[in-house]
Amino acid sequence: MKTKLKLILLFPVLWIWVLCYKLSSQKSKIDMDLDRFCKVHNGFVPQRRRWYYLLIKLVSYAEFRSLFLFRLGKIQHIIRYFMPKGEVKLAFDIPRDNLGGGLFIQHGYCTDLSARSIGENCWINQKVCLGYQGNDCPTVGNNVRIGVGAVVIGGVKIGNNVNIGANAIVVHDVPDNCTICSPYATVVKQNNS
Repeated sequence: MKTKLKLILLFPVLWIWVLCYKLSSQKSKIDMDLDRFCKVHNGFVPQRRRWYYLLIKLVSYAEFRSLFLFRLGKIQHIIRYFMPKGEVKLAFDIPRDNLGGGLFIQHGYCTDLSARSIGENCWINQKVCLGYQGNDCPTVGNNVRIGVGAVVIGGVKIGNNVNIGANAIVVHDVPDNCTICSPYATVVKQNNS
């Protein structure tokens, strides 16, 4: 009900979102993102009424809005004036063309994505940091799932079909088709010794 009310209130400016989507060079990747968000949240991929589901996701999910704006490129500064307030601001420091379609961001809070590239159909949870170490940043393959609070830094290469567990710290390359988990907590200092 709340989402439909937002759609009605924002109806005069929704045509701007649709126009930007229609004219975007990243339209196919936005479609892949929309399909992924719909599949996770609604349990199906919309074949009909795509415009309706696009608008629903833009109004309802701040993570999808942030990703949508990033995909629009320079025009995002104009469209931001027509966006609902209180959106989650994701930090993207990645070449726009190197971000694969079908990206799903589960709760975008405190998420920082600095990478050379991110492949298709990746799933990134909240508080994930893909970041620089020195002058180099990670390269992430296709079908990668990164758990809550994971940190991937430096010039590491994450292969395809990889699961990175919650709070894992990744500083070395990860091969294809594997799962990595965070190490057990160990005492590194006790009683000042």
